[in-house]
Amino acid sequence: MRWKSHIVAYRRLTMSMLMFVLMAMMVGGQTTTTPSSSESNQQPPKIVVYLDEVMLEENRHIPDIFDKINTLSGHAVTGVHFDTVIVTNESTALHQACSKLQDGMVAMIDMTSRRVAPLLRSKAGSAGIAYISMVDNSYYRNTWGDEELNWRVEPTSVQLLHVIADIVRHEKLNNVALVYDDTFDIQNTPRRILTNVPAQHLYVRISESEEETQRQVLMLKDISIKSIFIIASDENAKKFLGMINNQTVDTPFPNLFVLTKEAKLNCERCHNKMRVVVMTGKTSHDARMVFMQFMKDSGVALHFDSDEIKVDEALVYDVARLIRSAMPSSLTSIAYSDCFNVTTARQTDRQQSKMLVNALKNQSVDGVFGAFETRQDLAGYKFTIMLSEMIFEEGNMTQQVQIDEWSESSGLNGTTSLTEASKKRHYRVVTVPGILPFVYKESNGTGGPTYYGYCIELLDALADLMDFEYVIYDSPDGLFGAMADDGSWSGVINELIEKRADIAVGPISVMAERENVVDFTVPYYDLVGLTILMRKPEFDYSLGKFLSVLDEGVWGCILAAFVVFSVLICIFDRLSPFSYQNNRKDWKGEGQEPRVFTFKEGIWFCMMSLTPQGGGETPRALSGRLVAATWWLFGFIIIATYTANLAAFLTVSRLETKIESLDDLSKQFKVKYAPMNGSNAQMYFQRMADIEKKFYQIWKDMSLSNTMEAVERAKLAVWDYPVSDKYTKLWNTMQDTGFPPNKKAALELVFTGDFAFISDATTNKYATYTNCDLWEVGDEFSRKPYALAVQEGSPLRSELSNVILQLINQRKLEEMKTKWWDRDKKDCPDSEDESDGISIQNIGGVFLVIVIGSALALIMLAFECYWYKYKPKQKKKLYNVTSRTNLTKAPGMSTASLASAAPDSNGVKPADTNNHVNNTVYSNGREETGFTNDGFVEMTERL
Repeated sequence: MRWKSHIVAYRRLTMSMLMFVLMAMMVGGQTTTTPSSSESNQQPPKIVVYLDEVMLEENRHIPDIFDKINTLSGHAVTGVHFDTVIVTNESTALHQACSKLQDGMVAMIDMTSRRVAPLLRSKAGSAGIAYISMVDNSYYRNTWGDEELNWRVEPTSVQLLHVIADIVRHEKLNNVALVYDDTFDIQNTPRRILTNVPAQHLYVRISESEEETQRQVLMLKDISIKSIFIIASDENAKKFLGMINNQTVDTPFPNLFVLTKEAKLNCERCHNKMRVVVMTGKTSHDARMVFMQFMKDSGVALHFDSDEIKVDEALVYDVARLIRSAMPSSLTSIAYSDCFNVTTARQTDRQQSKMLVNALKNQSVDGVFGAFETRQDLAGYKFTIMLSEMIFEEGNMTQQVQIDEWSESSGLNGTTSLTEASKKRHYRVVTVPGILPFVYKESNGTGGPTYYGYCIELLDALADLMDFEYVIYDSPDGLFGAMADDGSWSGVINELIEKRADIAVGPISVMAERENVVDFTVPYYDLVGLTILMRKPEFDYSLGKFLSVLDEGVWGCILAAFVVFSVLICIFDRLSPFSYQNNRKDWKGEGQEPRVFTFKEGIWFCMMSLTPQGGGETPRALSGRLVAATWWLFGFIIIATYTANLAAFLTVSRLETKIESLDDLSKQFKVKYAPMNGSNAQMYFQRMADIEKKFYQIWKDMSLSNTMEAVERAKLAVWDYPVSDKYTKLWNTMQDTGFPPNKKAALELVFTGDFAFISDATTNKYATYTNCDLWEVGDEFSRKPYALAVQEGSPLRSELSNVILQLINQRKLEEMKTKWWDRDKKDCPDSEDESDGISIQNIGGVFLVIVIGSALALIMLAFECYWYKYKPKQKKKLYNVTSRTNLTKAPGMSTASLASAAPDSNGVKPADTNNHVNNTVYSNGREETGFTNDGFVEMTERL
């Protein structure tokens, strides 16, 4: 190739010059700094071009363009001569520069690397030579020393990269990968492409190895990069696109952008359909045609069309044109025989270089890619970049449509979206249904299942704000994920690790071991711990609970004893010769009349004796008093027994020890307990038990070691084991009980009343909200937040976190929380705390006694009032009939007799006042008890 022959020739020339310099130094001749003015007057001014071999490899026509620029317009122009030097490394660059400086030059053009450019600039400044820089300003470690002698041309790489930042801003791209090669020199320049752009991005340098390039593509796929900018040569761009295309029929990168310095891009390796946005510089028609004609006529390229135009070659062409047209006529070559010892340039040389630089800055040309001019001491194109949508399929470009344009002054037009409008980002979401109210799942007869709930509403809000679509599916084993002893994972965590899911949604606890394999967003829910779910204790409520203190047989015996003793008192009082009713004549009518114990009075006496009121006057006879004393002793024992048993019976439930914490649960043996198999709670207890075992082993090794010295063993002898074995006992009990396979099985065990289910507080809280027979016991422990999980290193983490924080600030999550927790909540009565006192449900029967007694009293009062008015009328009728009969039978009866026998105005026959005892009337040897009792007896007989 021609450029390789140039390299060989230049290397030979360099070695010859070095040998000449060494021979001159050995001779020891006096060094002079006189210019070769005679030669400079005979030859055109020379400008030396220092070209990096990497630039030459990508732009092989650059030396020929400089060499043939004087043939432009079809005739030779002798105003300027360009001498190209290929720089291979920094160690020989300075010698090459000195060699050319000895021959003389008017300026040097720097197109080298970041290592060589500072050396050339320093040498040009010390020699007073005009320095034309076509490398990035970041190559230089310090600021420009003498701007008057320097003309800076902005590299096309830097200019073209400005479009990327505008695209990222315009399309609001977040997760961006910048894939590049040496063409754009991103590796050596500061990576400032997306400075001050709010987007996460990473840089990937395209490898020369096919295998390594394939690994890079897989890496970008694994971390869910959706937007890739390929900034490379057309060959490397095609290679990388081909690697992407071969991964899958549906590319995982929906937004592909390609920026090259070539005019055309083909992708022969793109067999599957692929959409790519290609960015190329827009050329000026007239300048392009002139450039193409120059390339053909000068012999640089025999066959050269518009598809072969490269930006850097066009830049060299336009820079050479501008220099040739701006070159002053009176320029002399600046030469130094010993450039290594040059410290101060001649003033005449500086003035000449200054004049040349000013002429270059004031000159402009109509370049191939737009106007080329100097603006603010920086020369460059006024680029217009065309953005074309290309569709590749079966190795060919099947469609090409220009969708936008970009310019440095106005940016993107913004009329069309550069991303694939018909295709949103798609993510696979894994969840565990049935954890209410976070994830509900209902099956439809016609289609797939329907998911809804707190987490699903949150996911929908994220999808709307982030503009993505998702497909949701269940965790294969129905678990959130736990790490096995061999390091493998289960549940949704394993789905993320295996890259089968992009996002895991649900009440997923943030745990340290999970953070080692997946990434979590910011928490979307409060700290949630573990609690104990049990069935509410059942209290036996009964209005007649005070009657259940004694057995029914005991109550029957007490009632029978009451009747028997009432009869005995009546009989003993009637039969005893010392009773009052057998000695009425002994009462003198003073004070209250003594008591006659009839059956009625016996019942009243026995009843009142059981109360604090007492039974009243006791029988007069000693036998009657013995019966009463016996009843008193019996009643005292019965009342004392009843009172003691009633107090114990009503308080025994309050004295029962309840389970109120995990410690209470571990100290009893009646209620079994366990978490669900594979749950976070099971993992917690297992690991706590393992930690206790490890601590115990450490303590045992320290205290019981046979290798320990006697003194050390004595020091440890006073140290008791400092760690409890609570969790070891709990874990052993759980293993003996067995772990429920799912939540449904656990709740069935809880409803038996002898099982406590240990689970997340949210799970247990929802169970108590929807079932009034369940309650949570104790405070939460091992509290952890809930968050969404994504693949490790996924850029979705920060994007989701930002939107979740936005929803938190807007209090949207609080509204969702209230909505879904109150959705299925039942209105349950307040749980009764038996320790607060005896409830009305248990003691209410006592008040029922009052009600029944009062009702009976009211009934009796009604009968009494009725009979008070009814009895006199009956007596009067009976008296009138009797009087007529007596008058018929005894016509000789006197009026006085009739008057004495007639009843009074109330219908009551007067009785002998001397025969009244306890309202009892004795007439003609017959006992009468007054109108009230007689009326009641008569009424009863009639009824």
